[in-house]
Amino acid sequence: MWLYFSLCYSQGKNRSCRLYSNELEHLMEVLNYFAGSGCRLLSAFLVDNEGKRTDLPLTAFDGLPVTSVMHGLEREYQRALTTPLCE
Repeated sequence: MWLYFSLCYSQGKNRSCRLYSNELEHLMEVLNYFAGSGCRLLSAFLVDNEGKRTDLPLTAFDGLPVTSVMHGLEREYQRALTTPLCE
């Protein structure tokens, strides 16, 4: 999927970028990297392989890593799917 984003550097210069990855976590880490390095995110959205656009909430990117948290959520989700409701 494609990540499109715009940011403002601390010197006031704006820049628009796009990046492709098969891994959502990698794209989220890119946004967190820029947010943590003093840049201000102006916009961010994903476009999947079918062309569907998903706008991202900029306040969610605070500069902290997300990969381990997302993997933890994925494990919990998988466990919930495989755990019987009643025994």
